[in-house]
Amino acid sequence: MARFLLLQPPVKTLFDTVDRLGAAMTFHRERHSVLAGNVANVDTPGYRPLDLERTEAPEGAAALATTDARHMQPGGLEGTTLEFADADAAGADGNSVSVERELAKIDANRVRYQAAAELTTRRMALIRYGAGDGS
Repeated sequence: MARFLLLQPPVKTLFDTVDRLGAAMTFHRERHSVLAGNVANVDTPGYRPLDLERTEAPEGAAALATTDARHMQPGGLEGTTLEFADADAAGADGNSVSVERELAKIDANRVRYQAAAELTTRRMALIRYGAGDGS
């Protein structure tokens, strides 16, 4: 009787990596929107800047409770929270947005998004190569 070696884990790993990179791109896209909103409200009296942050789910964390079998779990931004960003002292109008700090966050976020996009492109090229005839 012949034994066959299953090559499922490496292929599954490729797809899992693409899923994780896609989730990272979604996170960075949504974070960009939040940070851009902070810059847009630089002159709004009393505005406190927000930031979208990733939080790791505790080991063995349960999914959201559902009251109906047709309820779906949220997708794309699991493990994220929208919080007030650590801000410097507010100005005379109560606004605590620092344009320089927000632009630095936007630039760092852009770099991370581009890195995830490039890695996704390379992973997809590996999958296309493996699915094709090797050319």
